[in-house]
Amino acid sequence: MNKREFLKNSAIGALGIMLAPSLLRAFPAGKRLRTAHIGIGNMGAEDLKAISSHPDVDVVALCDVDALNLSTAHKLHPKARVFFDYRAMLDEMADEIDAVIVSTPDHTHAPASMLAMQKNKPVYCQKPLSHYVSESRAMKKLAAEKGLVTQMGIQVHSFYDYKLATLLIQSGIIGKVHTVHAWSPKNHGYDGPPPEGEDPVPTQLDWNLWAGTSPKPPYKEGFYHPGVWRKLMDYGCGTLGDMGVHIFDTPYNALQL
Repeated sequence: MNKREFLKNSAIGALGIMLAPSLLRAFPAGKRLRTAHIGIGNMGAEDLKAISSHPDVDVVALCDVDALNLSTAHKLHPKARVFFDYRAMLDEMADEIDAVIVSTPDHTHAPASMLAMQKNKPVYCQKPLSHYVSESRAMKKLAAEKGLVTQMGIQVHSFYDYKLATLLIQSGIIGKVHTVHAWSPKNHGYDGPPPEGEDPVPTQLDWNLWAGTSPKPPYKEGFYHPGVWRKLMDYGCGTLGDMGVHIFDTPYNALQL
């Protein structure tokens, strides 16, 4: 076995050791996992596709503020109930849901996740975990008090390159690390002033529910929904929250910061 294969197998083995206890506690043998998905457009659609591909998962509820997203997902999961409002979904189906997946714009991560955890549901929430640091702390506290299995979706955290970097650093192969420089070449997203004027809200969109706990701006076609919200600070966390979450992950994990 060459050095690369050894490092690769070591990284995979370590990952299995970390994940196995949580999976065993959260997913007893022979039990099917009933999932509810909040936010099923764009990244939410990818999360839905990935999670529903597991043979022991049943998608029982779909929630989105956009009827077009709901229609697309419901064709793939016709047995699932559909909702515009996650509060109604969690109230009506609390006894029929085993886990909740939150894949909405950043400003809805904490409100949706907290409500699900208050109802004793394990939660998988997309990155960045919350819109405000205070929300992340509240989420962590609630999950600990409830004894819930939770996870933040961060894609590349389980990639081979990231695991290899962690192994190289923690094994001391590259020597002692005393400084970390992090940067990103990506700068996508609208970063200008709020748009002027107002357009009619599309019939398929519940604009009030999209704004949620953040200020509700006048609807403007081409802004906010479906994807131009990440650098608008009432709804997203900018490039720092978008790419920083990924880039800081490796040094944070490897150096156990």
